[in-house]
Amino acid sequence: MPLPNRATLLAGLWLVLLIGCGFSSSRDAASETMGRYFTAIEAQDYPAALACYAEAFFEKTSRNAWERKLRGYNRQLGSLERFEAMSWNVKKHVGANGGTFVQVVYKTAYSRHPATEMFMLQKGEEGFRIIAHRLEVKGAPKQGETEFI
Repeated sequence: MPLPNRATLLAGLWLVLLIGCGFSSSRDAASETMGRYFTAIEAQDYPAALACYAEAFFEKTSRNAWERKLRGYNRQLGSLERFEAMSWNVKKHVGANGGTFVQVVYKTAYSRHPATEMFMLQKGEEGFRIIAHRLEVKGAPKQGETEFI
């Protein structure tokens, strides 16, 4: 089997770099959204936290209901003390439901309980917004729920 020529290797390298840069920029943009979200949660500024969710999220769960749920999480878990991204997954889909999606898992520490929070973000006209959020708490009396659009 012949080895690929230099032009083929360079073209392949450019393709890998181009794809990698696209994924990296998606991750960075989603990270900015998550930073705004957690800063708002830390300050208990729920309207600012809600601004990080996609409008489509609120088609199944109203803004008021989700704000009550976030306030309830605060009462149950305590104040947010720190958060750390544990894993990232960037996916690009084509077709009718296409787009760029970022799934990220955070290890969070609240004053009363530690938690794991999973988010799905989708890139839209306003950048990345949360379309799904799941909170898992060990040791708390009530487990979190998943909210999907």
